[in-house]
Amino acid sequence: MKFVKLSQPTTVDGVLRNPIEGEIPTSDTEAKRLKDNNLLDGEPTDFPDIDEGDGDDDSAADLKKLSLPDLHILVTKEGVPLHGVTKKDEVIAAITKYRADKAQA
Repeated sequence: MKFVKLSQPTTVDGVLRNPIEGEIPTSDTEAKRLKDNNLLDGEPTDFPDIDEGDGDDDSAADLKKLSLPDLHILVTKEGVPLHGVTKKDEVIAAITKYRADKAQA
């Protein structure tokens, strides 16, 4: 995954995003598409290595660096169930638990 900064409003992963949001996470493929279409302000940067989290404190610390909208993108990509979860700390706990359960399976 990559972080990208948009140069103009555009659709990223099916969602309209704006440059005012700052850096946003996206897949490598989507980052390449945005770059190829000259929609980026600068080059894509590497996303923090949190995709293979193991439920430890370092993973939770990395997740805390992300905004709530970015966490929701991550939740969607990983398929984490969020039944009634709305607060950032609850989303992080749900992701951490989901990853720990998945690692044990």
